[in-house]
Amino acid sequence: MKRVRGIHPVPSARHIPELDGLRGIAILMVMLGHFWLGAQPSDVAERALYTVVQNGWVGVDLFFVLSGFLITGILLDTKDNPRYFRNFYARRALRIFPLYYGFLFVWFIVTPRVFDLSATGPFGAGSDRQLWFWAYLSNYLSLIKGAIVPHGLNHFWTLAIEEQFYLIWPALVLVASRKTLRTVCLLMIPASLAFRLWLMTTDYAHTGGYVLTPARVGTLAIGAWLASAIREPVWRKRIERFAPAAFFVSAILLIAINFPDLRMQGFEPAMQIFGFPLLAILSASALAIALDNRYRKSWHQKLLRRWELRFFGKYSYGMYVFHLPVIVAFEAIGFSIAAFPKTGNTDVPAAFLFTSIALGVTIALAYASWHLYEKQFLKLKRRFV
Repeated sequence: MKRVRGIHPVPSARHIPELDGLRGIAILMVMLGHFWLGAQPSDVAERALYTVVQNGWVGVDLFFVLSGFLITGILLDTKDNPRYFRNFYARRALRIFPLYYGFLFVWFIVTPRVFDLSATGPFGAGSDRQLWFWAYLSNYLSLIKGAIVPHGLNHFWTLAIEEQFYLIWPALVLVASRKTLRTVCLLMIPASLAFRLWLMTTDYAHTGGYVLTPARVGTLAIGAWLASAIREPVWRKRIERFAPAAFFVSAILLIAINFPDLRMQGFEPAMQIFGFPLLAILSASALAIALDNRYRKSWHQKLLRRWELRFFGKYSYGMYVFHLPVIVAFEAIGFSIAAFPKTGNTDVPAAFLFTSIALGVTIALAYASWHLYEKQFLKLKRRFV
């Protein structure tokens, strides 16, 4: 890694393109993992490719670390604002609510008047549980035996976790010093692990340890710890010194605990005990390296600044919301990877073609949503500074 002198200013002091690039990587990982779910590998090479793509779900953990980092940074830098709570919640609502609730309105109110709502229909299953989605509590549906989550909304548990985090975190950041906040963040990591271990003694370990807020808040806490620590010169130097080693060590350990097939499963005990903390460290290390201006001329920071990745980062929220419903809509009309003929004995070309089409439709929806709908609400943010 080629180094140059100088470091970025305080992260929230200006827009940093590299973070858009990281967000772009995260959303691409998640989308590709879901678009390839129908692929059937036929040999060792295809299984290796399938494993890499299916491990894309770990992009969610990168999103969590980024969210904890950025939100905590905003809160730390606005603690002296007399309108601290009003501005934070108003700006968050303007960013998140229009698309989220607009989408739920279309899914639960408009769609039933157009598509099949039978129990086996793509838009009917789980519609009786819609209140959980309106209340940002869909991740707790896993505690209800027999509850069905609509396939097109199966990814909304991550949005629920982040919203629940937003409800509590601003008050804690306001009353705590940076040192106390870092201590709290570090304590949240073993507390989250302890909660997952306790869940393993119950009937809810399989899903609960993956989607419940107390089980996953440790990943957000690592991002929050980084936001506080990086604002202290001494801590920043330590982070910059050890981040590359932490990145590579956590990556190697992740490979070790998932050896030999290397397929990471968020529901597996090994991942819930060791994997989640390692993924959080890996993501936080990548974030720290992205912020370290000594690597500004390195290939990885240049990659993060590429307009393609920044494009995906800018529209990542819309892409995240829309990508699974796109798959459901395609399946409703019989369009999937299986709809394409195999090439020889492989459906890899079909998977690439289906992914390209699904990705194109998702991008178009997210782009249109941003420019025609979401951006109109974002203009109101200037009233809350």
